[in-house]
Amino acid sequence: MQEFSIIRPTTPEQALALLRGARSELGTPISDLVVTDDHLTKAFANRNRRPEWVWTAARDDRTAGRVAAWGAPANEHPWIVEFFDLGAEPDRVEIMTVLIRQAATDLRAAGLEQVELNLFPPAGWRDDPPPALDDLLAAAKAAGFEILVTRRRFRWTPAAGVPSIREGLRFEPVAGPDDPVLADAYRRTFEGSLDAHTQRSLRTRDAAELAAEELADMMNYAGPVDGWRVAYDAGGALVGLVTGGPGAKAFTGYVGVVPEQRGHGYARELLAWMVRWQAEQGAEKIVGETDDANVPMGKAFEAVGFVQESARVDLVG
Repeated sequence: MQEFSIIRPTTPEQALALLRGARSELGTPISDLVVTDDHLTKAFANRNRRPEWVWTAARDDRTAGRVAAWGAPANEHPWIVEFFDLGAEPDRVEIMTVLIRQAATDLRAAGLEQVELNLFPPAGWRDDPPPALDDLLAAAKAAGFEILVTRRRFRWTPAAGVPSIREGLRFEPVAGPDDPVLADAYRRTFEGSLDAHTQRSLRTRDAAELAAEELADMMNYAGPVDGWRVAYDAGGALVGLVTGGPGAKAFTGYVGVVPEQRGHGYARELLAWMVRWQAEQGAEKIVGETDDANVPMGKAFEAVGFVQESARVDLVG
């Protein structure tokens, strides 16, 4: 393989200069969005991206590949590595392998326990995978990563209509991510969860501690808690919880039903409540995700009027 250098920026301005002009090649709304100049500029200004979370390859005065991570402004470490530009070199898979391996090494050295890669291919990626997806998966696996889970990413727009909600359910607001009622409801939804990340975390983590940590972190992508609700049935029994934030482009953070209430269609009702609330706040697009294996949640999205926008492949190493 012809030699190349790994370039690490030290300022946001340098990082922006290195990432501008990148191509995603996956052809989905989110993968195309993250490489735009406007999105990059805002991300660095808001500290969702940082110079120390950027790795680029240079060969003969040209950029030969780019990788970057994304995180919450207040967090020390990024959540995910999800910015990938393979470049146009004939050995681009090998270059990307080196970049991913270096990114993982640097992030672990900085204290990140679990490095996760997220790829956002089209919905039909299994039947017709983009060449770039095959290249990225090959590079990730060569760098020591393996697929943890595949997911579906859904979107709702006002054209789908505002969904109705079943009578008899009561939706109660919460005081904050540390509200004991919310924390207990969230912890209880872990039992029998179909979510691969939850299953993996519970192998080594205490459920109550994990619930508290994840609810606090959820504030960064599904907050504030104005629209978060704990739901009860007509008899006063706990049904579950739903989280999500306001905005023209909103995100449904979490929909969870406690074990004893599953099988009655409550996931659809919780999601419908959140969509109604977000629509009242002016949402023009609402995005939500679920694991491929979580068939009930996928059906709930479809029942409320969501359509699949893209997919997601999560890799860990």
